[in-house]
Amino acid sequence: MASQQPEAGTSSLPALADYADTEAATGSAHSTPASSIPATSVFPFLELPRELRDQETTQIYDCVLELPDTRGERALRIERRHLKYFKPSAASFLLLLHHEYFLLDRQVAAEALESLLKNHTPFLSCGPFVLQSLFTRIEEEPAGQGKQWLRWMRKIELDWITFPNLAIYPPNRENGKDEWPWEADDIEVDVEYVKGFKDTEMSYGDDTGYNDEYDYEGDGYDDNFYDPVDMDLYPSFEQPTSSMIQQPAGEADDPFGLTTIYPFSDPSSEPDHDTTSQETLYTKLDLLISLEVTPLFTYFSSPVFSLSSITLPLYFISKSSLHHRSAARPGYALPLKLRYWVAVAVHALLLLCPPDGGSPALNEVRIKYLAWDIWANMDPSDDIYSMPEKGVWFKDGDGREGQGEAFRAVWNGLFERGLDVSNGALDATVKLVQWHGDLEQWRVGDELDVVFTRAGKGKEKAIQ
Repeated sequence: MASQQPEAGTSSLPALADYADTEAATGSAHSTPASSIPATSVFPFLELPRELRDQETTQIYDCVLELPDTRGERALRIERRHLKYFKPSAASFLLLLHHEYFLLDRQVAAEALESLLKNHTPFLSCGPFVLQSLFTRIEEEPAGQGKQWLRWMRKIELDWITFPNLAIYPPNRENGKDEWPWEADDIEVDVEYVKGFKDTEMSYGDDTGYNDEYDYEGDGYDDNFYDPVDMDLYPSFEQPTSSMIQQPAGEADDPFGLTTIYPFSDPSSEPDHDTTSQETLYTKLDLLISLEVTPLFTYFSSPVFSLSSITLPLYFISKSSLHHRSAARPGYALPLKLRYWVAVAVHALLLLCPPDGGSPALNEVRIKYLAWDIWANMDPSDDIYSMPEKGVWFKDGDGREGQGEAFRAVWNGLFERGLDVSNGALDATVKLVQWHGDLEQWRVGDELDVVFTRAGKGKEKAIQ
């Protein structure tokens, strides 16, 4: 060990090298059990002068942060309940971002957080309102360090693994009651088999008799059903009152529509598909975007942040699914969650290239273009292997009709907001990222890494 040379970047730490040589000469580093090593034999890492420790700790923190995280995206999510308990500090910020292995002491946590925000890309998997609320609390941190943390943050990656069920968005808080529609139907339900229920018979040895049917802090937690009575956990909105809802003529006398029901249908007739519920979901999606997405990106464009890059996902679906969805509802070929990410991509690209000629808030937007599900991998609607060469603009006459539905939706959304990408306002770099069979990454199949920059800042090119 005494003959080994320090690695690159450690030559400025003679004290560390001398300590290693001394330990090797005495043999105490390996010849005695760890339990018998006195406390004085532990290298006093935090007692090094700051000017020496900065260079070394940056390398150590970066090395740890660059290790692949195999816990999966669901394990790295940020949940709505965190709003109730989060109090800004370096340790709580790291815990929120699931880097709990740095929580050794306050000094290590502060140094690790600085390295994470300055040199790496924090993964933020939560809803826009939750993210903005957390960042606002960090900004208002009493000691004033929160603003510095947000200024250090140069790159972020967005995701939302707990995307809500829009059929119950936003939750009903009429008269300030925490009451869902099915809770007022006077129907008794046997909760013995409800997820999260515990009692003395079902707890497998736990005789506390604890019933957590309504305790969404435990195993039964769901972002869709969390404290709708708490106004701080959801964006503000105005619930329509009964006087605001206009009923069609005759509906007041027949509230259940019984007069229009004929119990015997003609088997030769085509089914009449009711699209009311689907239209309601897309209206809720517009509400979600206006209440959460737009305010978040307005916040990102404020002087509080100095972001340079935002990474977000975008998906392609299977060819058969695209065909059936296009035939059933023209103009709505993409799944609801995919349309959400189209809207997020539009907001991000508007920060990159403002149509009014304003000052851009980003230098790049990075999109991870991947399969929606396993069926999209087996029968993809897009030829992702030709896209590094042909690009992602999908212009008329390029022989790719029926492909690039998600990117086409993004370009249409930008055009509606005054940014026409057909005139070369954006450049794109398209790279094929091959999958090497690593199941620990919780994804299957090849994907594309698409980096958008303003025209003149980059040049569309293929990288194999």
